[in-house]
Amino acid sequence: METIKIQINHKEPLRVRKLATVLYDEIGEEYDLILEEIEEYFTFLSCTLLLNETFISVIEFTLPALDTREVSVKGIVFSFLQSLENSNGVVSITKMNDSILQEMALGYYKQIAELEMDMRNVLTYIITYSSKTINDDFFKSFGINKSEKLDAKNIKDNYENGLFYIYFNHYSSFTQPQKLKAEKIAELLQEPNISSFEQLKTKLQDRGLKEDRHIDFIASIKEKLNPIEKMRNAIMHIRNISDKAIQDFTMATQDNGTNKGIKTLISDFWINEKAIRSQSTFMKLANIEIQKILESVIEESGFKVEYEEDNDYLESSYDDIESLQLDIISYVEDDINVFNYAITSEDYQILNIMITEFFNEQ
Repeated sequence: METIKIQINHKEPLRVRKLATVLYDEIGEEYDLILEEIEEYFTFLSCTLLLNETFISVIEFTLPALDTREVSVKGIVFSFLQSLENSNGVVSITKMNDSILQEMALGYYKQIAELEMDMRNVLTYIITYSSKTINDDFFKSFGINKSEKLDAKNIKDNYENGLFYIYFNHYSSFTQPQKLKAEKIAELLQEPNISSFEQLKTKLQDRGLKEDRHIDFIASIKEKLNPIEKMRNAIMHIRNISDKAIQDFTMATQDNGTNKGIKTLISDFWINEKAIRSQSTFMKLANIEIQKILESVIEESGFKVEYEEDNDYLESSYDDIESLQLDIISYVEDDINVFNYAITSEDYQILNIMITEFFNEQ
């Protein structure tokens, strides 16, 4: 069942029978409906005389569930409205609300909300990776105007960042910082830590992102954002979603042959980043934890471990360093390796050397 609300500007009285007759001509015979039954679909919510001697009627009508074939329910509604608009005495018709559009819009809204949050996830990682702070100054360096004023306390309290407050099309703006004006360059030259052209060059280069692969990713999503934003605007303003808008949105979000949609681009980004950074990430995490454990070891009649955190892998004491070493390795490969990095034989050798060196330093 679908409910549609329309507003009709008309010069002559409108009757339920007239509305029902127009709809009957569209679907009556095909769905074996009688005119009196269709009349019950319509309810006049109001009818008002305007200053120009025309009327505004607000009408709600409900369509039952129809076994549509070649024409969709949306198509039936539009055909009915077109026929009614051509009736004598009708000046204009505006569709104010309908459950068909609501249901469609909610489906696309969910997709867009997930995509937008996924993009923020990637961009927050990329910007933080480059040791940048997401704030007004950072946005200004890329020529980004915010949609809302940043409230640092509110952002912190809600576990957000400034990316939640910029315009949708600005998500692709982080490829290249804006060129600095002469007065800004002059200010940089006055900074005490800049005493040579090379230092100035480094300072200018540091305004942007550090990794080419991150810049390439942002560039790859740029052309995808426009059709997504158009769909987003249609939904936010509760406008009709055209077939072209749907087609363009699908092309932007889903794969089409060799043309990857934004969902795949985001997925590929994380796969690539994991392949590049997993080994160094795991080894650094292991290094920190091994050092903490060995700093807690006291040599007295064996090796006593006074590790502060609960740890099912470690005993309170060991007779020899080799047993402690085996338990530490088990611990870091199971509990520290939270992202399931495939530890290599070379990694194990490095871990053993690391444990030995840290232990000898104590």
